[in-house]
Amino acid sequence: MRRPVPLGTPVPRALALLATLLLSLAAALTATAPAAHASGTAAARALLVGQSSTGAWNDLTSATGASPQGGSVYYSVRDGAFSGACGTGCETDYASFLADRGKQIEVGVSWKDDPPGWNGDNAAKERASQQATAAIAAGTYDRQFTALSSFIAAHPSATFLLRVDYEVSSPFFCTGGTDCTPYKNAFRHVAGLVRAQSGAGTRVQFVYHPVRGEFDKLYPGDDVVDWVGVSVFNNDLCQPYRENGTTYWNGTEDTTARTCSGYYDDYVGGNVNAFPHAYPVDLNILRMMWWAQTHHKPVLVAESGVQRMSDRLASDGTQADSDYTAFMQRLHTLVTYRGPLPNGVVDGVQTHFTGTGYDLSDVVRAVTYIDVDWRYGFDGQTSPSAPITLPPTSGWYVNSLISRYPQGRSAFCQMLATDGFATTCH
Repeated sequence: MRRPVPLGTPVPRALALLATLLLSLAAALTATAPAAHASGTAAARALLVGQSSTGAWNDLTSATGASPQGGSVYYSVRDGAFSGACGTGCETDYASFLADRGKQIEVGVSWKDDPPGWNGDNAAKERASQQATAAIAAGTYDRQFTALSSFIAAHPSATFLLRVDYEVSSPFFCTGGTDCTPYKNAFRHVAGLVRAQSGAGTRVQFVYHPVRGEFDKLYPGDDVVDWVGVSVFNNDLCQPYRENGTTYWNGTEDTTARTCSGYYDDYVGGNVNAFPHAYPVDLNILRMMWWAQTHHKPVLVAESGVQRMSDRLASDGTQADSDYTAFMQRLHTLVTYRGPLPNGVVDGVQTHFTGTGYDLSDVVRAVTYIDVDWRYGFDGQTSPSAPITLPPTSGWYVNSLISRYPQGRSAFCQMLATDGFATTCH
């Protein structure tokens, strides 16, 4: 792995020529030798199915014949129970379904969406989440984790990936939006508490899951973080997102090729120049994957799913199979990424990446794919009588069940087969 080189550093010509030769050698080496997994041995990648109900599991497994390693559910700190958009029933049922089969269970332990003590006023939600974060760090809500720890202890054949909240960001978890010490302390406290209460040892691991632009700001530390999590939806893969009649793209990008625009550095005539590049993945996510690699942490794609890309929907809510396929192909690109990394801020410092030989192809070790009909809400259609809840112009108003997309399903299965997943389609 090559470390970034600061832009603008004077380089004597002899040293520059030597550096160019070394960079070429490094590029050749990294192109043929994937970076080591955090444990030193690259085990097969895990596939998890989200989210919150057995409906997603049943659709994906019946459509593909795959045998996933696990699934994802949510646990509400306010409720002190497995709970999500579908309530407590489907979350608990899916968690039990997975645990009884000895599967890997990704648990989104959350308080930002419904903070303890919050009065329901959206204008006060960020502040309430900040206060809850500090209170959790102080042990005020320890009793709210008892049901989770008991569930873990009661299922010794299952393993657990606990996200200490998800898509964490400074507005919701840092006091005044700037001091992130409370979240770091809350993460440490929850990890220690659940480990002690459950007695699960290494069967329970902890996931730091930030928003893509603040991955380095709220980091609790290498000693308590087992995984780094990331969410991957349309714009994260430079795909269009259609909301209320408007198509949104990821910053400045080529909307025909669906690539995101950025720059990397390289040597020309002994000088370092910035080169434009069409990236297939969000720039922050690529920097985040590199950052996780430098911390020797595997990356969990904790949430991934296809949102709406156009207004052209069939009567069952499905969109063009070609759009669904494009997402799957780009997800494969993310999982196996090799190439230049985009310059940008890392750990508060403007960082420049030199050359094109970076290898992130072994960083992502697990992918959670959310296989739902989003029109019914974020947990999909959890019962035959469940009503459609989202407005028809919403960017989430789309049926994304993999069983509805033959070409997309084929691309998904190809990813499992070629990218070293522990399961394939049959």
